[in-house]
Amino acid sequence: MLLACSTASFAQFTNGGGSDVEAWKGFRFSYEHTFVSDEGDGLNGFNVGYVHAFSIAKQYPIFFETGLGLDYNRWSDSKGDYKWAINQLGMTIPLNAVFGVKINDMLTLKPFTGFYLRINLMANEVEKYDGKKNTDNLFDDYKDGGLEYKRANFGWQIGTTLDINRFNVGIMYGIDFNEIAEDCRQSNFQVRLGYNF
Repeated sequence: MLLACSTASFAQFTNGGGSDVEAWKGFRFSYEHTFVSDEGDGLNGFNVGYVHAFSIAKQYPIFFETGLGLDYNRWSDSKGDYKWAINQLGMTIPLNAVFGVKINDMLTLKPFTGFYLRINLMANEVEKYDGKKNTDNLFDDYKDGGLEYKRANFGWQIGTTLDINRFNVGIMYGIDFNEIAEDCRQSNFQVRLGYNF
């Protein structure tokens, strides 16, 4: 369906039509599942962000989209009185190329791909047992073993957004190029809701 819409849209533009998809800015709220390469279970969390798109071609609906997002992810497990959790907080900057396909006056499909930079603000491991609590900073406390977390990750992402008037829904998958820790690489899947203004 995406290929058919894109082909029809491209044909319209090459026959002299211009882009009727306008640049946008808006807020996004996402459920996020983070997959971890060295563990069976991943982390669940959310992302809240702002995006701003800029038109980069007058005759074609091609845009550059960037912004800023704040994401929190958590994994936890327990066995009897022993409880264990990992918490991550990060700031993500997307750098996407977006192609707008106007389906009708109400619907616009916006497939995208690009890169992202994530700054890891906080990462800790929390253990609770026998009424005691121990918290390790994953950036500093594991340096002796070479397993400390990195402060930044760079990756590639792909996804699509469907605008319904000013509201939108979307999905995205991204994968880090570099490891967040030794032998540990992360990827994530997002389901998004948003509003453009």
